[in-house]
Amino acid sequence: MPKMTSTMKTLILAALLVPFLSLAQNPPGGNASRIKKKEKPAVEAPEQLPEVTYTPFTPLTPEAEPAAPSCEAPPVIKAFASQIQADQFNDAFSNYQACMKDYVTVHTAAANAHAAVANKAVAEANAYISELNSRLAKDQDKDKK
Repeated sequence: MPKMTSTMKTLILAALLVPFLSLAQNPPGGNASRIKKKEKPAVEAPEQLPEVTYTPFTPLTPEAEPAAPSCEAPPVIKAFASQIQADQFNDAFSNYQACMKDYVTVHTAAANAHAAVANKAVAEANAYISELNSRLAKDQDKDKK
């Protein structure tokens, strides 16, 4: 048998004592099973950021210029030769006036609808930018603290 040095004896003794020391610190059925260990404080998980997806911007093409009114104006007559001619002019003029009113009403409504949609788009963009600025300001405040 080889000769044992004191270092070897110490290592063997330590290897044999380790299981006994752990039993001495936590005996089966002892107090250790009833003592609650202090739980480490929960670390907040970093906020899960949503994946950024978008549809690439494609410029809109302007809509075609609206058609000019197709209303036919009656010719200007300085004097009527008969009452029949005056009545015909009055009918043509009433027709022309109704046609122009209809044209203006339709195109004004379309212009108002376009303006309303454009205003809604501006409001939506302003709200988004305002929210973005607010979040950036909060993040900057957190970084200062």
